[in-house]
Amino acid sequence: MHTGIKKRPTEHVSFRIDKGVLENLKSVSKEEKLSLNTYVNQIFDSHVNWDAHASEIGWVIMLKSALKALIKKADRDTIIEIAKDSAESGAKEIALSMRGKYGIAEWISILKDRARSSGFFIKEYREGNKTRLVMHHDMGENWSLFFRTYYESVFFDLGSKVRADHTENSIVIEIESLN
Repeated sequence: MHTGIKKRPTEHVSFRIDKGVLENLKSVSKEEKLSLNTYVNQIFDSHVNWDAHASEIGWVIMLKSALKALIKKADRDTIIEIAKDSAESGAKEIALSMRGKYGIAEWISILKDRARSSGFFIKEYREGNKTRLVMHHDMGENWSLFFRTYYESVFFDLGSKVRADHTENSIVIEIESLN
């Protein structure tokens, strides 16, 4: 049976792993209903595409409940202003540092990696030259407003026609490449 999923090329390699770490990896992969190989590949992918660079360019780990409380107290105008300023001052640097290029595909990749590393659900839909990203989180209305504004600013700066919408716990971004 053909599933339509393209397999990426792989290579065999051996590692020596601390026995306790290996047991933990096996345990988590079993809980997640993943093969150990798939789970370890996800870890490597996450490290190479996000963890290794995120702190270098300003991302921090913060207690979720504290972040939710802080952003909930901010007013709408402040959130929009900070989101626009953040996108303007840092989006290009983030893409260059993490992907080596400042482009639409690179930012879609960054957005997806950031969402996954934050434990948010994200789904990508493609139709012609349009990409729709739907991200679900449980961070509240102001979080949705912040990232809707941030990503609208980034994709607009990249020359895309962008439309976005949000609810209390989700963001929808539709990007139309004009290039």
